[in-house]
Amino acid sequence: MMRKVRVRRGVLQTPVIRYRHRHTGRTVTLVGTAHVGEASYYDRLHAMVTRLEAAGAVVCYEWIGPAAAEEWAVASAGERAARDVSRAMGEATFRRVCRSLGWAEQGEVFRFAPSWRNVDMTDLELVRLARPETLRGLREAFGDVWGSSLTQDRADAFAGAAAGVVFRLVSLDWFDLLRHITTWDDASRQFNRVEVEERNAHALANLPAGADVVLLWGAGHLPGLAAGLKQAGHRRQGTTWMNVGRLPALWASIKTVAKYLPALR
Repeated sequence: MMRKVRVRRGVLQTPVIRYRHRHTGRTVTLVGTAHVGEASYYDRLHAMVTRLEAAGAVVCYEWIGPAAAEEWAVASAGERAARDVSRAMGEATFRRVCRSLGWAEQGEVFRFAPSWRNVDMTDLELVRLARPETLRGLREAFGDVWGSSLTQDRADAFAGAAAGVVFRLVSLDWFDLLRHITTWDDASRQFNRVEVEERNAHALANLPAGADVVLLWGAGHLPGLAAGLKQAGHRRQGTTWMNVGRLPALWASIKTVAKYLPALR
């Protein structure tokens, strides 16, 4: 089973996986990324991707960019109201985790080179596929998480501790199955299908033909991307791991989560 991340001696790691097509010899290097991590992690990622590009690979990356202004001009009012929901849902948590752990957000420190290609959806495509009413419902539910009686310092401490627990859970082989079983509401299922499966398909369909490729993408997408590459005739050649950052101790994280969780509504 494909592992999105792993934890070694308390350090979170993301994989870099190399594939080669069995007939053409074309290579695809999947560079799994964490959206939060130590600043040095992003420096190392950027240096590695730059070296691969210098060797002849085409670099493709994940980013839900804005649709053209004329497309948004003819969008419905509901679509416009849901425009920034998916990004905002993650950013609040990312900021808290970074303040707590001394990490950085990927979008703040990692810069895409002009020669790299965005093969992701636009924000309007995401809104339409996920459905505006689904996104607005999730925004209301997500907003309640931080609309609590916790002070900023305590909320940040909770976020950092929760990251210490969640990243360890995500590293376990059975976690995705458990999450799928326990996700009952249709809105979450619909959003996850678009956020992961539809975007994976979009990325794979837009990879440049006839060239070696580097696909820089969130680690949570890697199992689906790997399955798509395998189906297209690519075979896994090897994996290396990159250190993202040190996680807080597990037991201390559990105690902090247990302490502040009742204050969340």
